[in-house]
Amino acid sequence: MSLKKIDVFILFFMLSSFIVSCQNIEKTSTKKTYEIKYLDEYVIQDDSIFKSSTIGGLSGIEYRAAENKYYIACDDPKSPRFYKASILIENNSFLKITFDTVVKLKDSKHHFFTSSAVDIESIRAFDKDTLIFSSEGSIKNNQDPSVFLTDSEGNYIDQLILPSNFLADASGQKNQPRHNKALEGLAKDIQGQGYWVAMEGTLEQDGAMPTFTNTGAPIRITHFDMASKKADYQFTYPLDKIAKDPKDQFGVNGVTGIIQLSQHQFLCIERGYAAGYGSQGNTVRIYLANTEKATNTLNFLSLNDKRPVSATKKLLFDLESVRDQLTDRIVDNIEDITFGPTLSNGNQSLILVSDNNFNPPSIQINQFILLELIETLILE
Repeated sequence: MSLKKIDVFILFFMLSSFIVSCQNIEKTSTKKTYEIKYLDEYVIQDDSIFKSSTIGGLSGIEYRAAENKYYIACDDPKSPRFYKASILIENNSFLKITFDTVVKLKDSKHHFFTSSAVDIESIRAFDKDTLIFSSEGSIKNNQDPSVFLTDSEGNYIDQLILPSNFLADASGQKNQPRHNKALEGLAKDIQGQGYWVAMEGTLEQDGAMPTFTNTGAPIRITHFDMASKKADYQFTYPLDKIAKDPKDQFGVNGVTGIIQLSQHQFLCIERGYAAGYGSQGNTVRIYLANTEKATNTLNFLSLNDKRPVSATKKLLFDLESVRDQLTDRIVDNIEDITFGPTLSNGNQSLILVSDNNFNPPSIQINQFILLELIETLILE
């Protein structure tokens, strides 16, 4: 072969390789994923800041950036209320948390709060002057869960229409929530058209709750359209088994908080508890759920005779990994999550809050956890 022919061949080979490389680049796409880093902890020591309103039972938290205020829900069924609080963050640490105002929920016209079992589990901002809450009701007393709205001063406005299998059923014949495992996590959708509401545990006919040896059946996470006030989409999310052996005592695991990150990505808090371990009985894990291939289960009365595709999940953070950095090594009863302010490095902060069940500090604590959400891109 002549030198001229060799040069042409080499040039042709290099050009072909370049074209193939370009085609591969075109086919390569990037996908957002996330990491979570622990930053700090803060414990509220004074539980009696307000007269006749003990600071405890903190079950929901929402940051309103426009006001630089935090709205923190209390799950006291006898006196449903929320607090307006200030949380100062400096150098990626809590500087101070101050409870400024207590707001009691009230309804002089519809008597919603006196005729219903209101057990608040989450709080979110609806608009400038309106808040939205999830309540798990009292299934054993045949009192329905609810998703309702109030103004910023706690005055009842309206409630959403729940699917029939989200309601209490005294006969026990229909699919219904388990007691103390009903509506829990609440998240605004990224399109601004509605809200996502997560069941803490599985519905009665959807399957068994998790045990130490078995994972649980999927829980339902449902989207509500605010124009119609009705559910319009739903996916299922698979629960982990209980992380610690409750040794034939009480044990549970369920979803207590959610946040939507993108069209198909959610942060889901799984909070487990196993009796017999004292203050070390809780486990808290944060998962990244992906709903891209999940089945819409809204019209499935029961999941037992169906084979829906659940959301996939990836563990992002386990509080067990930082237990040694926490007060008395306690991972407490984490109930909710909110986006906090943007950190100095440009990353998003997250804040978790725990529900001490109104126990004394020797048993449980009012715990706040500061985290950093780190967005990364991966090639597909």
